[in-house]
Amino acid sequence: MSASGVVMHMRTLPGQADWMALDKPLPCPMWPGYKGPEFVPVDFPWNGNSAGILVPIYPRWNHPIASCRHDFRCEQARNSKERAWADREYENDVGTTGWWITKKIGYLGVRVGALLGIGSNFDRVEEGA
Repeated sequence: MSASGVVMHMRTLPGQADWMALDKPLPCPMWPGYKGPEFVPVDFPWNGNSAGILVPIYPRWNHPIASCRHDFRCEQARNSKERAWADREYENDVGTTGWWITKKIGYLGVRVGALLGIGSNFDRVEEGA
């Protein structure tokens, strides 16, 4: 499923600058072997910061579905292989609502962020991934 044609129901979080939450579940395909539901749940808080070092200049709010899904996928990722999958899906999601160059810049940002540990909740020492 692509981000195009998906309706997102979200709200701002009072007192938390740049944070949003979902009012309805958001479809979110996950990597092969993922054992959870394939949607971002209601009330999931997200801010698009998993977009990495480009957050100050990258138009993450122009791509809210891609940003929300990426934050959720990064939270669920247990290793760098799953994080890399989430980053590729971010590029694909941005590509449904943005230009080719926008998705490439976004992908570069999330990959650099991954290398720096931004948006990753797993231990950096892994099984050779």
